Amino acid sequence: MAKPTIMRIQPFDANKDYEITLSWMGSRANANRIIIYDNDTNNVVFDDMVSSFALKHTIPAHTLKNNKKYTIQAQTYDADNVPSALSNKVLFYTFATPDFYFEDLSENSLITNSSFTATIHYYSEDWEDISKYVFYLYDSSKKQLLESNEMTDDYDISYTYKGLDNNTVYYIRCMGVTVNGMELDTGYQEITIKYENPNTYARLYATPIPSQGCIQVATNLIIIQYNGTEEFEYINGMIDLRDKTLYYDEGFLIEDDFTVIIRGINLWQNAEIFKMSNDNLGLTLSSHIYDDDKLRFKLTAPNGVSNYLLYSDEQVFENHDMVTIAIRRKNNIYQLKVFIEPGFTMEGNLWYGTERPNRHLMNNNDSWINTDGDTYAVDKDSYATYLEESEPLYAILNDLWVGGD
Repeated sequence: MAKPTIMRIQPFDANKDYEITLSWMGSRANANRIIIYDNDTNNVVFDDMVSSFALKHTIPAHTLKNNKKYTIQAQTYDADNVPSALSNKVLFYTFATPDFYFEDLSENSLITNSSFTATIHYYSEDWEDISKYVFYLYDSSKKQLLESNEMTDDYDISYTYKGLDNNTVYYIRCMGVTVNGMELDTGYQEITIKYENPNTYARLYATPIPSQGCIQVATNLIIIQYNGTEEFEYINGMIDLRDKTLYYDEGFLIEDDFTVIIRGINLWQNAEIFKMSNDNLGLTLSSHIYDDDKLRFKLTAPNGVSNYLLYSDEQVFENHDMVTIAIRRKNNIYQLKVFIEPGFTMEGNLWYGTERPNRHLMNNNDSWINTDGDTYAVDKDSYATYLEESEPLYAILNDLWVGGD
């Protein structure tokens, strides 16, 4: 006896209506019926008939529960109310719809650069992992301009858009699928690109050379080369200069106003940190720790027959803190400014819980997120981790205990 076929059922959210589609090769169906069973107990949880020529059947919202497995059968009825045989059973899953959206982007977000990194916030209360995803870029009429490669990193769901035109509206989008086939879609996110043109030092200059049939391209950007023999380590984009000196002695000349940025850690010391000089003049940045355990940075800069002596404000920081020092010269007047970023570490972040911390939160703190969704900052350098079955006896505030019930 003929029986209908249930078309593939993607995992869906049981808190929303979901439509089942059937395939039937017999006489015209005047009605259809579906029967849904709990896969663990085989008990019937939904048995419903609808009168319709369409081979579709809706499972109403809240009929089933999320994070469950079910099986389903279907049959059709002809004009004389004669039922077909029951279809083969089909297994399907239900999951709560995961959070899947762009972090830190509001409606009509303004981007002040020609490139930016879009990051996805993903969270599934049913622990349904993401399997793969793709990023897209569209113009203002939603015509597709770019499609990224398929990505599978479920820790850092992000993509860097590059070469975006100034004073232009775009749409970005990300689509993905979970490990069990649940489809994900951020929808279209509008962004507006508006940024200042680069300063002179970043511009390219083109000069035609007709006699050679070519164009000469020049820029004020200079690449300088280290000429010494010492070897250096580069860790997370930073060069390790502890007990070493890095110098450049050719290839560039600064003649006008400038700004120099020095950024580093392990700067709690009495030392000369940075020097610039030519045959006649030079400047030196140094640091000194005073008796009251406070540090000042000092800039010695040329000023005719003598020197400027500029001191920073008193600083108190840890050796692992990130220190940014800005030296600026404008019309032969110098400025010195210091910024401290506490809690910097080159170690990976550590977190426990059901949801990944926000990217910006993890810049400064390791985090523990409990199952209620509350976020607790944990100091990077003063916690201990206990991997034990029983609660530790000597744990202190902010220590992490993994184990027990």
